[in-house]
Amino acid sequence: MRTGKNRLFEINRKSLIIAGSVFAAAALVAGLVLLVSANTKTVEKMAAVDELLSAGVVNVGLRTDLWPLCRYDDTAGTFEGLEKDVADEITGRLFGAKIIVNYVKVDSETKDALLLTGGLDMSLGASVAGGKAGIDYSDPFFTEGSAFLVRSGEMTSEDGINGGTVAVVQGSPEAAKYGKDKKTTYIENYLDAKKISASVKVYASYPEAVEALRKKFVTALCAPETFLKIYGRSGMLLLHERFIPCGYCVETRQSLKGLVTAVNETIREMQSDATMDGLITKWGLSSYTEQQ
Repeated sequence: MRTGKNRLFEINRKSLIIAGSVFAAAALVAGLVLLVSANTKTVEKMAAVDELLSAGVVNVGLRTDLWPLCRYDDTAGTFEGLEKDVADEITGRLFGAKIIVNYVKVDSETKDALLLTGGLDMSLGASVAGGKAGIDYSDPFFTEGSAFLVRSGEMTSEDGINGGTVAVVQGSPEAAKYGKDKKTTYIENYLDAKKISASVKVYASYPEAVEALRKKFVTALCAPETFLKIYGRSGMLLLHERFIPCGYCVETRQSLKGLVTAVNETIREMQSDATMDGLITKWGLSSYTEQQ
């Protein structure tokens, strides 16, 4: 005859068996979902690569004016710089010698337009993940810090900006909205965290912002380090602080659905086998982590 305690034990044992079965079933379903997702990405990646191989050409956009990221040598008729080398490595690993790589001159406006209309398959061009519809963005292959450009002789650290005005450029990482509420920008959040009281003014282009700094309309210009070195003028100083990491990525045409997956895998390979570090060093650049 079963006692109440035995019946209770049996009920608990059955409950545990049922709970264990439910957990196992849920784990199995989750595993299958992950497997299906991984297989789907693999199929899409192979389809994108095969589509470009069938076309016989991959069109890649590069900027002409962002040394040492990339520039165009009119005499030689070739591109050179970090982004050109990264593009060569990615296309070489994905397609080998089975395809023509057609490099196209672009700027910040035309590269996105050409990706959306099918004129480009991928673009580097100092691209950051902007979340624009119709374009996929890879993981960063190079990340550098932002900095302040000031007039020489006025200050030696960012504390000197207190009470002044900071210029940023429209569309830059510093001018991007910060956090979930999107009420402040990255530069405003940084200034607040550092307890620096300064207003922020947005300019349409780097030349305009640099001219504003030269004419003393603003106290400092905040931008990624490479841009400040390109557009800065004599009589200006780059402060030593580095902040707001800016990650450069590869943009891909979204209609080539799996291409960004293939590019991401190639970037990770290049980072794992030290190829990427070698290219960054080759062009005299340093990553954001090295600047900390």
